[in-house]
Amino acid sequence: MRQAVVRRKLAETQDRLVQTRHELAVLTEQYAALDEAAEELRLRNLVSETPLSAAEYGDVRRAADVLDRARQALEDATRELEAARAGLLERMEVEP
Repeated sequence: MRQAVVRRKLAETQDRLVQTRHELAVLTEQYAALDEAAEELRLRNLVSETPLSAAEYGDVRRAADVLDRARQALEDATRELEAARAGLLERMEVEP
C-alpha cells in the first residue's frame, strides 16, 4: 500500500480513536452517576419495600445496565481502533 494511503488511513483511524475515547469518557461518567443513583434507590427500596420504590429502582437499574453495555461496546471499539492503528504504523515502518 502506498505511504500516502497508509497515512490517510492512519489519520482517519486516529480521528475515530480520539472521538471514541471522548464518547467513552462521557459514557463512563454518566454510568457512574446512574449506577450510584441506582444503588441509592436499591437501599431506599430495601427500607421502604413499596411497589413504587421497587419500580423506581428497576427503571434506574435497567438504564444503568444499558449505559454499561454501551460503554463496553465503546471499549471494544477503542481496542479495535488501537489495533488497526498499530497495524498501520507497522506498515509505515516496513514500506519504503
